[in-house]
Amino acid sequence: INVDPIVGNMRYVPSGEFTQGSPYTEPCSLWDEEQFDHELTRDLAVMQTEITRQMWADLKAIQQGMPDDPTDVSYGSGMNHPVQNLTWYEAVLFANLLSLVNGYTPCYYRDSGFTQIVNVTNYISDDHHCNFNANGYRLPSEAEWEYSARAGTYDPFICIEPNYSIDTCDEPTCVPGEFPVLESCMVFCANDSGTSEPVGSYPANVWNFEDLNGNVWEFCWDWYDWYPSDPETDWVGPETGTERVMRSGAWTEVAYLCRNASRYFVEPDSRGHSTGFRLVRTVIYYSKS
Repeated sequence: INVDPIVGNMRYVPSGEFTQGSPYTEPCSLWDEEQFDHELTRDLAVMQTEITRQMWADLKAIQQGMPDDPTDVSYGSGMNHPVQNLTWYEAVLFANLLSLVNGYTPCYYRDSGFTQIVNVTNYISDDHHCNFNANGYRLPSEAEWEYSARAGTYDPFICIEPNYSIDTCDEPTCVPGEFPVLESCMVFCANDSGTSEPVGSYPANVWNFEDLNGNVWEFCWDWYDWYPSDPETDWVGPETGTERVMRSGAWTEVAYLCRNASRYFVEPDSRGHSTGFRLVRTVIYYSKS
C-alpha cells in the first residue's frame, strides 16, 4: 500500500491472467459480456476509493487552472462523497494534473508520439493518446477495472447474494429487502437515500477496494465495443469510437447493472449525477545499475 497525499491509499495489484466478462449462466448476463481470456502484464497501483470532492478541492488548490468541482451537490454534497457530474475529459485532465503535482510522468497526450501533454488549454478533444508505460495517474482500462473488482473471484458481486437468481435479477423496481446481502455491501437503488454515499461506506472487496459495486459509475479509458473472441494481452479497446466505457453501476441502478461484469458507455462530453472515477498508476521498476 502507498498513501498518496491527495488521493489517499493506492493498493498494489499484480499482473496476472483472468477471464473477463460473465458466463451465460450468470443471472442477467448481457450479450456484450461474452467471456474471453485476458493476460494483464502491467503491475498496478489502484486507488482504494473513488475520487472525492475533497480530493478535487485539494488538487485545485495547487493547480488553480483546473475546472471547478462539477458535482451536482443535490446528489451528494459532502466532501467525502464522490465527485460526479464530470465529463470523461475532466477525469483525464485531473489525472495529468495530479501526475505533475506528484512528480510523475503524465500518461495523456494529444499526439501518438507522446510530446503534447493534455493540459488545461487542450483537454476538450477526442484526440487523446495514453502512454500506459508512463508512471503517472490514469483511468484504468476496462480490463484493469474488472480484474481489480473481481480480485481473483468469479462471483457477480463482491458479496454472495442467495436471493439473486435468474428469476429475480431483472426486477423492474427496486424493492428494499429483496437482496438483503447486497444491501449490506453496496449502495444501489434498493437502499439509496436519493444521493451517492460517502466513499468507503460499505465493505471492501478481498483486495481492499471500496465501492466497486454501486455508488457511482466509474470512467475507464476504453472506447466501447464488443469484446474480442480470442485471448488477448493488455487489450484496451478499439483505437477509435463514440462512447467511453463506464463500470461499477451506481446508487441509481438496479442490482444487475452493478455486477463486476456489467458494462455501460456514454459520450465523453456527457455528464451525469451518478458518474465518477478512480485512478490507477502503472508500477515502473527501475534498475539500480
